[in-house]
Amino acid sequence: MSVLYWDKDLAFKIAPKSGPMRVMETLLDANQALLNDLPKGSLQQPHWRAAAQRLARASETGEQADIQDTTAALLRAIEQEGWMTRRPVARQ
Repeated sequence: MSVLYWDKDLAFKIAPKSGPMRVMETLLDANQALLNDLPKGSLQQPHWRAAAQRLARASETGEQADIQDTTAALLRAIEQEGWMTRRPVARQ
């Protein structure tokens, strides 16, 4: 039986200012956001797929470096969507 580290805190709290995603403080929050908050099909996009892969790794290792990498990937994906601004940025 393997131990998973879903209760570990992200490197910092992520609070999107717009868009569908919840505030995320733990790996579990991030997992729930990816599974339940993203529009259907979003995980097919490279930035979300990369964030999900990093999240899976961090949940398995619990290593601080993996958690920091996950947090950065999540933030990059949210910023790419324009959800760190009050009004979503129009997609090109």
